[in-house]
Order: sequence, then structure tokens, then C-alpha cells
Amino acid sequence: MSDRYEPDPQFVDKLEWQLASEFRRGSRLKPAPGRIAVPRTVVGLSLAAGVLLLGVAATKAADLIKDSWRRKIEVARLETEVKIKRAFLAFTRDAAAKAEDRFSLGLVDEDECLASKRAADRTAIEVRRAGLDLEEAKVSGEAPRNELYAPVVGGRDYVSERLELEREARGFDRDLAQARENRLLRLFELGLVSREELGGSRTSLASEEAALQRIEKRLALRKAFLTGGLSAEELEIQERLAAAEINGRRAQSGVDFLRERLESLRVREAAGQVSGEDVRLARMDLEATQAQLDLALQEIEILKKIR
Repeated sequence: MSDRYEPDPQFVDKLEWQLASEFRRGSRLKPAPGRIAVPRTVVGLSLAAGVLLLGVAATKAADLIKDSWRRKIEVARLETEVKIKRAFLAFTRDAAAKAEDRFSLGLVDEDECLASKRAADRTAIEVRRAGLDLEEAKVSGEAPRNELYAPVVGGRDYVSERLELEREARGFDRDLAQARENRLLRLFELGLVSREELGGSRTSLASEEAALQRIEKRLALRKAFLTGGLSAEELEIQERLAAAEINGRRAQSGVDFLRERLESLRVREAAGQVSGEDVRLARMDLEATQAQLDLALQEIEILKKIR
């Protein structure tokens, strides 16, 4: 190697001094142990976000203060409803006990006794539902919501709980209708009631069973929505479709009964046992129920196309 590429001692000394100085300067600028160096832009954004969050929190607090009177009114309303329903429950239970005593003495028929019991049972469920509404209002600060797409409140699904109570109440109604049909069937076999009366009880039972089926379907749809199986739009379509199908079955049962009733009345009119006015009213009932059936079928057709 040529001598002109060999560094002289003065250059080497100066280079060592510069390297040592740079090392000391770099050590002073290093972050303290255990801390993470954060870019200045990130710090700025964090501060800005903090300010915004404080602003949002302040706004929410102001809204709560502003709307606290609404919450107080809603809670007071529901507390009053609970008190009234509890008082009515005591009355219906007393009436049911008296009806049972009178039935045992033969002073009232079985239908009246069962109806009194059913009224007491349903009122008991209404008291429990009012209590649920009150609890939800206290947690949410708003009126209770019953839409299937309503959010869970405080980790609790009040919508499903109310549907469960409604299912229980409808179960009482269905059992009452079933008991009445069974009794009328026995009387019909003995020739003590007409086929028309028996048909009416069967229609009532079919209506109660349809109502129960709708609640079951709504519970299933609610569960599917909460688990992510249905979007809000899909939920609405499915709920409407289920309701239309159940309404269609209910209307079909009514049409079948009313058609048979109309034919019976026409025969009795010809024999002079009923008036033409009775026949006309029966025809109007049939036409109205048929219109309900047609509407349900149209709705089913529309909803199935967009499902």
C-alpha cells in the first residue's frame, strides 16, 4: 500500500476523540431503561384523543343530567303499575277462590271457574312482567323495548324474558281452550251441544295454539339475532313471515268453521228456524275472515321472494 494512504498519528488521535464524543452523545440521548420511546406525532394524537374523549364524556354526562327527569318519570310510572297490578292480583286470586267454592256447590259451570283461575294466573304473570319493565328502566334509564332487535341491557336479555312470560300466559289460555273443547266434545257425543258450538271451540283452540307458535318462533328469532345468525333486516323479514304464516293458519281455521256454519244456517233458514239476517251476518263474517286469509297469503308470497 502507498504511504499516502497510511493515516498519520495526528489523524488517528482526532478520529478516536470524535468517535468517543459521538458515543457519549448517543448515550445521553437514549431513553431511560424501562420506558418506550414514542414518536412525537403519536404523543400529539394521543393528547388530542384524550381531549376529545373528555369532551364526549362531558357531553354524555350533560345528557344524563338533562334526561334524568325522563328516567325518574319512567321509573315512577312503572313503580305505580307494579303496585296497581299487585293489588289487582290479590283481587283476582280472591275471585278465583270464590269461583272454585261456587263451582264445588254447583252454582257456576266449569268454564266460569276455569276463567277465574286463568285471570288470576295471567295477572300474576303481568305483575312479573311489570317488575321486569321496572328493572330494565332503572338500568337503561329509558322505557322498556320489546323489538326483537333491541339490545341487551346490562348483560340481560329482557326481550326474551318478557317473551317467556308471554309464552307462559298463552299456555294458560291454550289449556283453558283445550279444557273447554274436551268438555264440549263429551257433551256433543251425548247430544247436548250442537256441532256448531263444538266447531267454535275448536276454532278458539286453534287460535290459541297459533298464538303460542308465534311466541315460540319469536324466541327462536331473537336467539338467532343475538348469536349473529340474523341481521336486523333478515330478522324483520323472518318475523313478518312467521306472523303471516301463523295468521294464515288461524284465518284458514276460521274460514273452515264459518263456511260450515253458513251452510248450517242456510238449511235452518229454509226450515224457518232462523232469519235471513242471521244468514247475512254469517256471510259477512266469512267474507271478512276470507279477506284476512287472502292478505296473509299475499304477504307470505311477497316475503318469500325477498328472503
